Amino acid sequence: MHDWAMPTTRAASVEARSGDGFLATPFSERCAALVDAGHHVFLGISPGNGYFSENRLVALLRWAAARFARVEIAHPDADTVACTYLGRGYEPRHARVRARRDVRQTANRISRAVTATRIDPPRLRVAQFSDFYDTPAYRAALERVTRAHREQPAFHATHARMVTGVLRTTMPADWAPTADQLAAGGEYLDRELPFLLDTPAVLGVRASVFAYRATPALADFLYGPNARLPAVGTQGFVTVEALPAT
Repeated sequence: MHDWAMPTTRAASVEARSGDGFLATPFSERCAALVDAGHHVFLGISPGNGYFSENRLVALLRWAAARFARVEIAHPDADTVACTYLGRGYEPRHARVRARRDVRQTANRISRAVTATRIDPPRLRVAQFSDFYDTPAYRAALERVTRAHREQPAFHATHARMVTGVLRTTMPADWAPTADQLAAGGEYLDRELPFLLDTPAVLGVRASVFAYRATPALADFLYGPNARLPAVGTQGFVTVEALPAT
């Protein structure tokens, strides 16, 4: 996670909010205003990540429902999850099998968590990333990501560092991905980035905040004061970390 996330020594620009078992830190003042407005939150969930247990998902949904009018809990589809396994050198068939297992387990946990929280159905939607791939807004945001790879060496380098960090998490210490493996693994992050750039247009909501357990190293490119791949003005980001149990 270290190479994927911003260094923990980075000072947050706004005050964190504590409550319901989580510490929520908006990335910027603009992000904080969107959190406080509480229109819509997009909860990013990573299949195959032990952090997102059923109990954690229940707590996260309750945290979100207490603060936002609408809640979207979404996770990558099996083809996207397979990108990580391909990036680690798995044979394609094996990668797809592992990815389908991860997605099935995650979907089951989410389903049980949704049942436990009893959030009014009009306020909550469960989705996979692939539900939105064919929308014009998603395709437009993805084209911006593709263009940034071509035109912004710093963006491309940070992206590669993030992907390498994820791929290395289950590999030997001296392992490094080949160029083809890095490209395969990078597809996962590329498919996720449109939701950090313009969730309001992709999902058809007024404004939205992307919530995840850590701040991605690319956040400055999207939300910083001199953002080189700026998210739309109605898109925010908040890091939501579980507080230690007392």
